[in-house]
Amino acid sequence: MGQRKYLFVLFLATMILILEKECKALQVNAYHIDCKDVKCPENCKCTRQSVDCHHRNLKYIPRIPCGIKYLNLSKINISTLSMKEIANLTCSFETISHVNLRKCKIERLEEDVFTNLTKLEVLDLSANEISVQQKNNLQRALGSLNKAPLRTIKLDRLWIKNEVQEIFKYFEGRHVTYLSMQENQIMCFEDKVLENFTRLIHLNLHHNWIHKIDLSSGIPTLEWFDLSHNQFNIFPPNFCDNTTRSTRYNNLKKLDLSWNQIIIPSSTNWNCLKTLETFTLGRNDIKEISKTYTFTSLISLKNLTLSKMYFSLRKIGNKALKSDSLQHLDLSRNGLNFEDHKKVDNDIFYYLPNLTSLDVSYNKFGSVGAQKLTKLSSLERLSMRHVDLSQLPDDFLGNFPNLKHLNLGRNNIEHFTINAFQNVTELKILDLSHNLISNFPVPPFPPVMLKSLEKFNFAYNYFQCDCEIVKLQKWINDVLSDPDKQNLLSRYPDDYWCYKPQSLSHVLLKDAEPNNCKIDQLVLSVVCSAIICLVFTVVLVVAFVYRWEIKFLLHKMRQKRHDGYYPLSFTFEYNTYVAYAEKDSAWVIHDLLKELEEAKCNVYIRDRYSVPGVARCDEIVDNIYKSKTVILVLSKNFMACQWCNYQLNVAQERAVKLGPHFLIPVLLEGIYIKHMKTSAQHLFRTSKPIEWARRSTKNRLFWSELKIALEAEINQEFEESSYQSLCLDTVL
Repeated sequence: MGQRKYLFVLFLATMILILEKECKALQVNAYHIDCKDVKCPENCKCTRQSVDCHHRNLKYIPRIPCGIKYLNLSKINISTLSMKEIANLTCSFETISHVNLRKCKIERLEEDVFTNLTKLEVLDLSANEISVQQKNNLQRALGSLNKAPLRTIKLDRLWIKNEVQEIFKYFEGRHVTYLSMQENQIMCFEDKVLENFTRLIHLNLHHNWIHKIDLSSGIPTLEWFDLSHNQFNIFPPNFCDNTTRSTRYNNLKKLDLSWNQIIIPSSTNWNCLKTLETFTLGRNDIKEISKTYTFTSLISLKNLTLSKMYFSLRKIGNKALKSDSLQHLDLSRNGLNFEDHKKVDNDIFYYLPNLTSLDVSYNKFGSVGAQKLTKLSSLERLSMRHVDLSQLPDDFLGNFPNLKHLNLGRNNIEHFTINAFQNVTELKILDLSHNLISNFPVPPFPPVMLKSLEKFNFAYNYFQCDCEIVKLQKWINDVLSDPDKQNLLSRYPDDYWCYKPQSLSHVLLKDAEPNNCKIDQLVLSVVCSAIICLVFTVVLVVAFVYRWEIKFLLHKMRQKRHDGYYPLSFTFEYNTYVAYAEKDSAWVIHDLLKELEEAKCNVYIRDRYSVPGVARCDEIVDNIYKSKTVILVLSKNFMACQWCNYQLNVAQERAVKLGPHFLIPVLLEGIYIKHMKTSAQHLFRTSKPIEWARRSTKNRLFWSELKIALEAEINQEFEESSYQSLCLDTVL
């Protein structure tokens, strides 16, 4: 009896299942469409394999032709997604692979709505208005996709909170490689809810409220994990087993933890990720990265982003960034003071031997800070935008011989020279825009660099459109005339404006025509010529006025070469040398010379012994040096004569060596001291002149005093060895 009841119940259950299947078949057949006459829906764009009804103000799913693979229904208005609506896709049930239902204002959906889409690979249900009460139907609707080879599913902005596990209750997800659930309200997440997603490569949980996360189960196939814009506080998520220090994220290559509230960059939470290549930590609340080897254990790391921490990051330690594999580093928008070695260590870049790209824009640099970059000899890309650079040193860029991309925009650079780019031969892109450069050197860089350059941007500088700007205009025209360089200048000519002078302000650089440039060149030539003539005239006048001083100086320079050298036995040729003015020659010849010759004194006077063809200055010097004494016939005529003053200077210079008795001043007439030069005044202070008088009685006294002076012995004897060096300063 019991066996009969069992068989009867089994029979009823089988019949119910059969009837249910038939009912579903009948339901599908009720919405059957004849596909022969179906054409492209009105207002939609169609191709052979796609239908695009995006934003076409439709309130239903239109009928589509056969063979369609790509269907875009985003931004149409269908509040309920039912089998009836889906039936309009009947003609392409066997071919549709991509369906976009984003922003369709869907509030309700039937649980088996996707059953017939057996070829579906990509489904986007983002930004709809599915209510909490409909979450159960969403679970079953996703479950109806188990037969489809679904690779990508997007569930963004569906106000999902902590129902992640429930949403995938009936969905196996064994083919899914990309899952996006960004911009929801998820606060807690456990990776075990995705344990059936055995092929998942990219998981996007961007912009949620996640503050608690459990990653202990792991997703072994995952390569890209986006956890940015969440609420992780103090410490980052822990990817490492606390006991074994291993991880179940063995293939993770990209990890984004930006825009969280991480304060302490604890390397113990990520140092097990040996396959990680790209790590983004920007826009957190990290105050300092001072722990040694923070990223060293990430042996595959190539790209590291530590940007946009302007109000928090203040210090980076010595070996904090040490990495042998790192190639790209972004430290932009941190406001770091690279000039302060206490905040940014001098060797911060020393332990990055393979770094090829560096962005330090929107930090603070100076000449000291820039020196910290010189250790990066492998750099190919350098961005130093808005770092308060005021100059571009000639020896700075030479430290980066492989540089290909350089951005120095939005700085305070006022000038640079062609030498700044002397050793940069592979540069392809150069940005010097938004600086304070008024006069660009022409050419701005060497021909070797111009040959490799592909883009050059120097817009929005303070161009001074004076006559020198013509050279820059010509250089620009010459460069742009080259077929290979026609696109070299970025944003030219629209963003290249004159800043000065006021008359040309806001005139395009290419249209600037400075006034009076040709006249200015003529004026400049005339002025230069006038200055040269003036200088030459002044030199001639000065040489004429001070010709005696110049001659005496030349005499002293010649004499200095022979100072201290005398012959073994030196004999004077003359007893005395008479220096007198031409106007006093009558007294000298008829009175002085007659008296001295009667006393058998060998006298040199110019009027008797002058040799034609010999320079007068040389003759004076030679004969003074051949005389035991010099008689100076002092008078107003003597003081007014330049040759007499020259003889006085030579005789005084000679008296320094031979003693005071060498000079015998004879005062022929009274002289006011104001008429005397300094040398003559000195003579009157050191020697008492013998005065000549017209009366015969006084003349006898004059001749007597003169003979006594001539008979006085010279103060210095000449007994030194022949041409032997004699230091006069020491002897005297």
